Amino acid sequence: MQPASAARPELRFPWEPDSVNRASLATAALRQILLQKIPAHGAHAQSLLVAIGAIVGFAAQNAALEQGELLASRRDLVGPESLMLRQTKDGRRFLAGRWVNAPLLLGYGHGFPLQRFVVQAAAAAGVNRTEFGDYWELERRIAKDAMEGEFGQLEAGEGREMLARPQDLLRVLWPIARRAFTAPMPMETADEPTLNEAHWPILASLVAGRLIGQTVESVPPRIAAGLVMEAAIIGSKLDPQLADPGRWTVAPGPRGLQIIRDDRRRKAIA
Repeated sequence: MQPASAARPELRFPWEPDSVNRASLATAALRQILLQKIPAHGAHAQSLLVAIGAIVGFAAQNAALEQGELLASRRDLVGPESLMLRQTKDGRRFLAGRWVNAPLLLGYGHGFPLQRFVVQAAAAAGVNRTEFGDYWELERRIAKDAMEGEFGQLEAGEGREMLARPQDLLRVLWPIARRAFTAPMPMETADEPTLNEAHWPILASLVAGRLIGQTVESVPPRIAAGLVMEAAIIGSKLDPQLADPGRWTVAPGPRGLQIIRDDRRRKAIA
């Protein structure tokens, strides 16, 4: 056993050290684009926080779908309820399971969940650790609402006025976010390995933490934390066709979910 005084090794992001510059450029580009489209001050600051939360959630979904497709031939490695396709009472599809929750919530074994960045940013802005909401209970409520067909609307409350729905923001902003994550390196910079889907929710979570600090004059940080987390949980469960139509095919199959990414399907056909 190590002595208690032994220094713990510093956690490194999964793209380090090979793609540090690429990751830095991606987070800077995403943050800059969002701030150009939605001001960080005044009445629009809440929508900015909902937007980045929704992007983190949808990025978490993409990471889960990527993992599901890669493990399609190894069902023995996939635990129960890892990734599930469900249907609301009115026939709409949504996703659930540990793989979509892991990049968002502490306790699922993910090294850099959104909750970690949100709590750190809000605590740095003065929120006491006991003031944060129960985000696990929030996920359970959203999943229950989805089953009942009441899905996609953020909960109303003080400090939550005129909020855009995560799915409406994603239709506009997700293609931009995905381009930021996959953009080539500038010509004058040495090339680095690309950032894959598993990196996307972490990159967006870094931006979310910075935007919580940047909007503190307009949105109390405790409310900002709740907005980001709720929008992320909703964004992670949306039917992928709503924000990125055609990129993923997700359907029930004889041995579990059948998941195919469109660009890989086209390569296989070619």
